[in-house]
Amino acid sequence: MAQRPGNLPVDLSSFVGRAEELAEGLRHLTEARLMTVTGPAGVGKTRTALRLAARLRRRFAGGTWRAELSGTGDPAATLAEALELPGVSSGREIASALRERRPLVVLDTCEHLPGEVAELVEALLSGAPRIAVVVTGRRSLGLPGERVLQLAPLPLTSAVRLFEDRAMAVDPGFALTPAVAPVVAEICGRLDGLPLAIELAATLVRSMSARDLLEELRHRFTLLTGVSRTALPRHRDLRAAVQWSHDLCDEEQRRLWALLSVLPGSFDLEGAVAACGPELSAERVARVLAELVEGSIVLREPGDGYRMLEAYRQLGLEPSGGPWRPAAVQRPLRGGGRLPSSRAGKAARPVGGTLSARELQVAELITEGLSNPEIAARLDIAKRTVDAHVRNILAKGGLASRTQVAAWVAESDYQSSK
Repeated sequence: MAQRPGNLPVDLSSFVGRAEELAEGLRHLTEARLMTVTGPAGVGKTRTALRLAARLRRRFAGGTWRAELSGTGDPAATLAEALELPGVSSGREIASALRERRPLVVLDTCEHLPGEVAELVEALLSGAPRIAVVVTGRRSLGLPGERVLQLAPLPLTSAVRLFEDRAMAVDPGFALTPAVAPVVAEICGRLDGLPLAIELAATLVRSMSARDLLEELRHRFTLLTGVSRTALPRHRDLRAAVQWSHDLCDEEQRRLWALLSVLPGSFDLEGAVAACGPELSAERVARVLAELVEGSIVLREPGDGYRMLEAYRQLGLEPSGGPWRPAAVQRPLRGGGRLPSSRAGKAARPVGGTLSARELQVAELITEGLSNPEIAARLDIAKRTVDAHVRNILAKGGLASRTQVAAWVAESDYQSSK
């Protein structure tokens, strides 16, 4: 049988897991002509969409085609080029050219052009009655008849299998021995089951042991950078993947992102409101939180829970240069001690408008009576980093001691709770 036309890239590595998601995607494309694959950065949207397209080659005599849109502002022109349609530049013209054909088109990475891509897809579906379209992005397009395939991080079993497969590709001697397997499982758990992060981590086994790799994950953004020269930047660098989402947020979404980053693990709407303090009203928190969920920055959990993946939390905790205000939370000193009742001279201004997100975390742990090594262990950062944060806190507050830091934080919290 003659090979069908198309331009899908050759998959050079194995595809691990996602059996249920692939089956669901195949069902969606049996029932509808438009499906959007959504999920957080690094979850494998592109790989899953391309694997689906490859499985559907026989069904689409007009070929299976992919247009990568991350580097364009004109999705129609980019698609026309991918389809090898010279002289065509609009969605309507593309649809006219494909009217008698039965192609499957993958529009890859569309979250930065939601309006333009939605307009293009509408033109394709209305003008080419036999076409099917798969879109990848952090959010759905919201078009009539659209099916959504939402990808979650890999379950632990699949995550460990992926790590093992990629590690063996770079080091054939790698093996999941009884001693190594629990360490790899912890690595995958710390990386939230994100395929991109796991693949980047696995390539490092040729230069360090699994246990050393686990220890170094506290520096995940500088550690997890790939060496591929052909992959797109967001596919070879964990920071770039998450930063892409951050860059697409508006100012209010970024502010809530930063505020929620101090909440490890699961939280509910009430916890999100408390974390924001006076920064955002409860009504605005609910609204913007829904936007972050829609953009795959915050994940919904069963029941009323939410969760932010650790890579997103780490980016949100980085200083942004703007004011930051924490929740007004009173904490006693460890061991039952009491915070001083008055502030030291220069500590009269609010803490939140002075310290970065990370510095404020350190300051609040100082109020609990933790030493710098204990704070480093709690936040999973180096002690020298904590030492630097403490110096900055003292300098910014005009303070002379850790006792004065505790008083500053306590008084600021007290004022903000009035």
